[in-house]
Order: sequence, then C-alpha cells, then structure tokens
Amino acid sequence: MANLAHLFHVGQKLKIRNDDFDSLHKFNDGIVKEAHEHHIIVTETKTNTDGWYEEGLNIDMLYPEYNF
Repeated sequence: MANLAHLFHVGQKLKIRNDDFDSLHKFNDGIVKEAHEHHIIVTETKTNTDGWYEEGLNIDMLYPEYNF
C-alpha cells in the first residue's frame, strides 16, 4: 500500500473524475485538504464538499492538475 502523504500534499490542485453520465463536465476541480498515510480528503471547489479517497476504493478518480 502506498503512503498517500508522500504522493499528495495539502493545497495540491486536482481534477476529480465525475462518473455521472448526465453531467456536462467530465472533471471537477478539487484541492487536497488533508493528506494522511492511508487516505486523503479533497474539497471540491465548485460545491465546497469534502470527499474521502483511499487506495483500492476510489483513488483512481483523482488526477493531478499538471496532467492536463
């Protein structure tokens, strides 16, 4: 299991993949709020909601902004 605190840092900008097929936008913007060893908490900037992301569950929905 990867240490997510080494891969992500607080304040890092991310793109969050939106799985809603009705959505106009496939990606939403987010910022890392907390980075822990086994999970990270990301705040979606548009709706100001927090999400819990961890390896093996939903970490594959996050992409660093510099990849775009």
